[in-house]
Amino acid sequence: MIGTFSDFADQSILIPVEILVFLSLTLSGRRRDATSWGLAMLAGSTLIVILKLWFERCGIPSHRVLYSPSGHSMGGTMVYGGLLALLCRRTWVFAAGTILLAVAFAWSRVALGVHTTCEVITGSVVGLAVVCLLRFALNGKDMAGPRMNVPVTLALICAVAFGLHGYRLGAEAWIQTAARHVFGPFFCRK
Repeated sequence: MIGTFSDFADQSILIPVEILVFLSLTLSGRRRDATSWGLAMLAGSTLIVILKLWFERCGIPSHRVLYSPSGHSMGGTMVYGGLLALLCRRTWVFAAGTILLAVAFAWSRVALGVHTTCEVITGSVVGLAVVCLLRFALNGKDMAGPRMNVPVTLALICAVAFGLHGYRLGAEAWIQTAARHVFGPFFCRK
Protein backbone atom coordinates (compact mmCIF):
# COMPACT_ATOMS: atom_id res chain seq x y z
CA MET A 1 0.00 0.00 0.00
CA ILE A 2 2.75 2.46 0.96
CA GLY A 3 4.84 1.48 -2.05
CA THR A 4 1.83 1.91 -4.32
CA PHE A 5 1.38 5.49 -3.13
CA SER A 6 5.10 6.27 -3.28
CA ASP A 7 5.33 5.02 -6.86
CA PHE A 8 3.10 7.88 -8.02
CA ALA A 9 6.13 10.12 -7.38
CA ASP A 10 8.48 8.17 -9.65
CA GLN A 11 9.96 10.15 -12.53
CA SER A 12 8.43 7.68 -15.00
CA ILE A 13 5.04 9.18 -14.07
CA LEU A 14 6.04 12.73 -13.13
CA ILE A 15 7.85 13.63 -16.36
CA PRO A 16 4.87 12.74 -18.62
CA VAL A 17 2.51 14.60 -16.23
CA GLU A 18 4.78 17.66 -16.31
CA ILE A 19 4.77 17.59 -20.12
CA LEU A 20 1.01 17.06 -20.26
CA VAL A 21 0.30 20.06 -18.03
CA PHE A 22 2.76 22.19 -20.01
CA LEU A 23 1.08 21.25 -23.30
CA SER A 24 -2.39 21.78 -21.86
CA LEU A 25 -1.50 25.28 -20.70
CA THR A 26 0.21 26.09 -24.00
CA LEU A 27 -2.65 24.82 -26.17
CA SER A 28 -5.16 26.79 -24.11
CA GLY A 29 -3.29 30.00 -24.91
CA ARG A 30 -1.75 30.38 -21.47
CA ARG A 31 1.83 30.55 -22.66
CA ARG A 32 3.07 32.63 -19.72
CA ASP A 33 1.64 30.10 -17.25
CA ALA A 34 3.06 27.24 -19.33
CA THR A 35 6.47 28.90 -19.20
CA SER A 36 6.18 29.36 -15.43
CA TRP A 37 5.19 25.70 -15.04
CA GLY A 38 7.99 24.47 -17.29
CA LEU A 39 10.66 26.60 -15.63
CA ALA A 40 9.51 25.56 -12.14
CA MET A 41 9.57 21.85 -13.02
CA LEU A 42 12.97 22.19 -14.68
CA ALA A 43 14.41 24.19 -11.76
CA GLY A 44 13.24 21.71 -9.12
CA SER A 45 14.43 18.68 -11.07
CA THR A 46 17.79 20.28 -11.81
CA LEU A 47 18.32 21.28 -8.18
CA ILE A 48 17.55 17.80 -6.82
CA VAL A 49 19.88 16.18 -9.37
CA ILE A 50 22.68 18.59 -8.41
CA LEU A 51 22.12 17.83 -4.72
CA LYS A 52 22.11 14.09 -5.40
CA LEU A 53 25.30 14.33 -7.46
CA TRP A 54 27.02 16.23 -4.66
CA PHE A 55 25.91 14.09 -1.72
CA GLU A 56 26.36 10.76 -3.53
CA ARG A 57 29.85 11.54 -4.84
CA CYS A 58 31.76 9.49 -2.23
CA GLY A 59 29.35 6.57 -1.88
CA ILE A 60 27.20 5.61 1.08
CA PRO A 61 28.78 6.87 4.32
CA SER A 62 29.08 4.55 7.32
CA HIS A 63 26.72 6.77 9.36
CA ARG A 64 24.10 7.67 6.77
CA VAL A 65 22.25 10.87 7.57
CA LEU A 66 22.15 12.71 4.25
CA TYR A 67 23.37 10.61 1.34
CA SER A 68 20.66 10.93 -1.31
CA PRO A 69 18.04 13.71 -1.05
CA SER A 70 14.65 12.20 -1.84
CA GLY A 71 13.66 12.77 -5.45
CA HIS A 72 10.28 11.14 -4.80
CA SER A 73 9.54 13.56 -1.94
CA MET A 74 10.63 16.51 -4.07
CA GLY A 75 8.94 15.36 -7.27
CA GLY A 76 5.63 14.31 -5.72
CA THR A 77 5.41 17.56 -3.78
CA MET A 78 6.47 19.66 -6.76
CA VAL A 79 4.25 18.15 -9.45
CA TYR A 80 1.08 17.43 -7.47
CA GLY A 81 1.54 20.59 -5.40
CA GLY A 82 2.03 22.44 -8.68
CA LEU A 83 -1.32 21.08 -9.85
CA LEU A 84 -2.85 22.43 -6.65
CA ALA A 85 -1.22 25.79 -7.38
CA LEU A 86 -3.04 25.75 -10.72
CA LEU A 87 -6.37 24.36 -9.48
CA CYS A 88 -6.97 26.01 -6.10
CA ARG A 89 -8.21 29.55 -5.84
CA ARG A 90 -8.04 29.57 -2.07
CA THR A 91 -4.51 29.89 -0.76
CA TRP A 92 -5.23 27.91 2.39
CA VAL A 93 -6.48 24.92 0.34
CA PHE A 94 -3.38 25.08 -1.84
CA ALA A 95 -1.06 25.40 1.18
CA ALA A 96 -2.71 22.66 3.25
CA GLY A 97 -2.86 20.27 0.30
CA THR A 98 0.75 20.86 -0.68
CA ILE A 99 2.01 20.38 2.88
CA LEU A 100 -0.06 17.20 3.18
CA LEU A 101 1.48 15.90 -0.06
CA ALA A 102 5.00 16.72 1.16
CA VAL A 103 4.44 14.92 4.46
CA ALA A 104 2.77 11.90 2.82
CA PHE A 105 5.48 11.36 0.20
CA ALA A 106 8.25 11.93 2.76
CA TRP A 107 6.66 9.52 5.23
CA SER A 108 6.22 6.86 2.53
CA ARG A 109 9.91 6.96 1.62
CA VAL A 110 11.02 6.64 5.26
CA ALA A 111 8.45 3.88 5.93
CA LEU A 112 9.78 1.95 2.93
CA GLY A 113 13.31 2.26 4.31
CA VAL A 114 14.56 3.98 1.17
CA HIS A 115 15.54 7.31 2.74
CA THR A 116 16.42 8.84 6.07
CA THR A 117 14.37 11.58 7.70
CA CYS A 118 16.98 14.17 6.73
CA GLU A 119 16.89 13.03 3.10
CA VAL A 120 13.11 13.32 2.80
CA ILE A 121 13.07 16.69 4.54
CA THR A 122 15.64 17.95 2.04
CA GLY A 123 13.59 16.69 -0.90
CA SER A 124 10.32 18.02 0.51
CA VAL A 125 11.78 21.47 1.19
CA VAL A 126 13.00 21.71 -2.41
CA GLY A 127 9.55 20.64 -3.66
CA LEU A 128 7.74 23.09 -1.39
CA ALA A 129 10.02 25.96 -2.42
CA VAL A 130 9.42 25.28 -6.12
CA VAL A 131 5.64 25.08 -5.63
CA CYS A 132 5.59 28.36 -3.69
CA LEU A 133 7.58 30.06 -6.44
CA LEU A 134 5.20 28.64 -9.04
CA ARG A 135 2.16 29.88 -7.12
CA PHE A 136 3.74 33.33 -6.94
CA ALA A 137 4.53 33.27 -10.69
CA LEU A 138 0.93 32.35 -11.51
CA ASN A 139 -0.24 35.51 -9.72
CA GLY A 140 -3.19 33.75 -8.14
CA LYS A 141 -4.55 32.52 -11.49
CA ASP A 142 -5.81 28.97 -11.57
CA MET A 143 -6.01 26.27 -14.21
CA ALA A 144 -9.75 26.69 -14.66
CA GLY A 145 -9.29 29.81 -16.76
CA PRO A 146 -10.73 30.51 -20.18
CA ARG A 147 -10.15 27.93 -22.91
CA MET A 148 -8.86 25.38 -20.40
CA ASN A 149 -10.60 22.02 -20.24
CA VAL A 150 -9.73 20.99 -16.68
CA PRO A 151 -11.76 17.75 -16.58
CA VAL A 152 -10.11 16.45 -19.75
CA THR A 153 -6.65 17.47 -18.55
CA LEU A 154 -7.18 15.80 -15.16
CA ALA A 155 -8.53 12.66 -16.84
CA LEU A 156 -5.42 12.50 -19.04
CA ILE A 157 -3.18 13.00 -15.99
CA CYS A 158 -4.95 10.14 -14.19
CA ALA A 159 -4.67 7.91 -17.27
CA VAL A 160 -0.94 8.62 -17.52
CA ALA A 161 -0.36 8.12 -13.77
CA PHE A 162 -2.25 4.84 -13.55
CA GLY A 163 -1.01 3.63 -16.94
CA LEU A 164 2.65 4.12 -16.02
CA HIS A 165 2.30 3.12 -12.36
CA GLY A 166 4.87 0.51 -11.39
CA TYR A 167 7.27 1.37 -14.18
CA ARG A 168 10.59 2.71 -12.87
CA LEU A 169 12.79 5.09 -14.80
CA GLY A 170 15.99 3.99 -13.03
CA ALA A 171 17.47 7.48 -12.84
CA GLU A 172 18.90 6.88 -9.36
CA ALA A 173 21.42 4.29 -10.58
CA TRP A 174 22.61 6.65 -13.31
CA ILE A 175 22.96 9.53 -10.84
CA GLN A 176 24.95 7.38 -8.38
CA THR A 177 27.31 6.23 -11.11
CA ALA A 178 27.76 9.73 -12.50
CA ALA A 179 28.35 11.19 -9.02
CA ARG A 180 31.05 8.68 -8.17
CA HIS A 181 32.81 8.89 -11.53
CA VAL A 182 32.56 12.63 -12.17
CA PHE A 183 32.82 14.17 -8.70
CA GLY A 184 34.27 11.34 -6.62
CA PRO A 185 37.84 11.51 -7.95
CA PHE A 186 38.05 15.24 -7.16
CA PHE A 187 36.26 15.46 -3.82
CA CYS A 188 36.68 12.08 -2.08
CA ARG A 189 39.60 10.51 -0.26
CA LYS A 190 40.39 6.95 -1.24
